[in-house]
Amino acid sequence: MKNSKRFKDYKTIQKTGILLIISGAAIIISKIFGVLQVGHFVEENLPSYLFLLGAFLMSIPFLLKKLSGKTSKTVSILIIALCTSISVVAQDYSKQVGAFAKSLTEKDVTALNQHLSPELKFDPIPVANTPTVINNIVKQLPKLISMTVLKNENGKAKVKYDFEALGVSESFIYFDETGKIVRIELIENLIKQEMEAQKQMKQSVQQPVIGELAKKHPYKEIEFKSNDGLLIAGNLYEVDKDKPVILLCHQAGYNKFEYADIAPKLNELGYNCLAIDQRSGGDFAGKSNNTFQRAKEKELATDFTDVQQDIDAAINFLHKKYNKKITIWGSSYSSSLVLFESLKNDKVNASISFSPGDYFGDTKESLATVFSKIGKPFLVTSSKQEVETLKTLVDNSKLKQNQLQFIPKSNGFHGSRALWTGQKGAEEYWTAVIDFLTKVYTKK
Repeated sequence: MKNSKRFKDYKTIQKTGILLIISGAAIIISKIFGVLQVGHFVEENLPSYLFLLGAFLMSIPFLLKKLSGKTSKTVSILIIALCTSISVVAQDYSKQVGAFAKSLTEKDVTALNQHLSPELKFDPIPVANTPTVINNIVKQLPKLISMTVLKNENGKAKVKYDFEALGVSESFIYFDETGKIVRIELIENLIKQEMEAQKQMKQSVQQPVIGELAKKHPYKEIEFKSNDGLLIAGNLYEVDKDKPVILLCHQAGYNKFEYADIAPKLNELGYNCLAIDQRSGGDFAGKSNNTFQRAKEKELATDFTDVQQDIDAAINFLHKKYNKKITIWGSSYSSSLVLFESLKNDKVNASISFSPGDYFGDTKESLATVFSKIGKPFLVTSSKQEVETLKTLVDNSKLKQNQLQFIPKSNGFHGSRALWTGQKGAEEYWTAVIDFLTKVYTKK
């Protein structure tokens, strides 16, 4: 009778285990078919926990039966070992990562501080300066769009970040045995990038060099309205109305002066050019961004995506003036916008993008999708540091005719500043640009 009751208890335990395994499978299937829309804990961890617990419960009757002749001490040790293994696998750092996300969103380190280990440091900066480093990084980083735990492991968590202007990246956060943060790869990488950027800046040209070509090919100041009525300022470099036309768009914090020594060189090569001030930009090289100033006065939005209408309006202006399709050229965030424009605008014949990326979060689809859809010629390039990230977006194996990712041999620079007169490595970028434009405009 006693054995019969024990057998029924075993069956109950096993049934419970089977139910947990089925529940885990149901969550996975629901996730695959998009039925389940929940946070990362359920998506990434809960199915594993259910499977582990279910398997453990199913194995208990078998283990106890096999070990019935052994000492209770042996059974206890085995059960403790299994429970410990489950505890290790089930390590979860969502609380700490959530606090980091909160600090990044609120630009305040208060939520994060309680989870930081005294041992946290960022080489080569002394550990005593860690609080200052954390505070500065949290305040200076662009807007956090999303932050997700991809995988929890014992002692570390793989995290996916999506920042406005920086795009998407993945890296690890490491923890000690108490769950305190001892290492943050995101911040380590940002510090290394900043140190390398400062090193390159010391060796680089800081702004366009106005030379003899600029005197030979002076510009004319023009204005036209954007799609919402905002007046856009531009510098028109015209050589011949019958020649091809290129629209030049600047990077974040800049203005049309980014092309002050690039446009005259394009004139010399036989291309008309229009460099515009976009509503998302600023003062640069002693020059004001007139479009940005007007947008602020009218209390209009000046986010990156708001510039799409400025580019569209500029294309319409040039197409009407010259009655021909336009090649569009972008730098940093605007280089991504010109790719979107190239995809949808039939007045565009080709595009050139210096340092494009997924800068817009969920407000626009990934460039990986855009590149796969574009049927027109394009040239994309970047600094050497950005090459691998760009490769994943472009997928060179799927490129069509006259579509190219140019990879510099030199370290290069972010954005169109790579072409400035005297800039280290500028010659190889110019060779790539000239070769691309020649192919686009060579009559077949």
